Amino acid sequence: MHTSQAGRGGIAPYHHGDLREELLRVCRNQLRTGGLDAISLRKAAQEIGVSHAAPSRHFTSKHALLTAIAAQGFAEAADELASACRKDADDLDAMCRRYIAFGQQEPELYALMAQPKLVDFSDPEIVKPRAVCFAAMMGAVSRALGADAENVESRTVALWASLHGIVMLTQSGVLEHDHGDGSTPLDPSELVRHIRSGICRPPVAKTGAGRTDV
Repeated sequence: MHTSQAGRGGIAPYHHGDLREELLRVCRNQLRTGGLDAISLRKAAQEIGVSHAAPSRHFTSKHALLTAIAAQGFAEAADELASACRKDADDLDAMCRRYIAFGQQEPELYALMAQPKLVDFSDPEIVKPRAVCFAAMMGAVSRALGADAENVESRTVALWASLHGIVMLTQSGVLEHDHGDGSTPLDPSELVRHIRSGICRPPVAKTGAGRTDV
């Protein structure tokens, strides 16, 4: 509901209830249906029914808008990963599947969340949920390792990088292509099993300078 008198043409010049959330909702839909190039605060303002100047009270630039959208994405991802860890005893596998599903469900949003040139990763609205995401991953890795819980942080980074790679390869369609040997498309669930096997493998014991047990 508008909270100010309408200006020329029936367009409210400044206020629209929770205008910030409405702008984010409309712009996220623009992102979902048309990609980054489709995002327009002016068009969002027109759709909502406020003046084209009204959004500037909440977003001083497109960079600020994209940062806010990405922050929502990280908050939702954090909830997804935390939920996976609470609901499944084998929470590492569950968390990996949930991460991949999140990236597949909103590919444009996921891609934006990995763009440091477009998003301010130092923004407090992003820093906290990103930390929650990483903590959820690290906790799942630590529990999966059990007594072999060494180098948990670096293993978690390797896990995150691997999952991100699966999401991006899936989005690009690479995993669906024939690799020239007549093989069937690669199943992300199978890839998760391979990643888990590598992440949770106990450290190789060194037997001498430059040598390891195999």
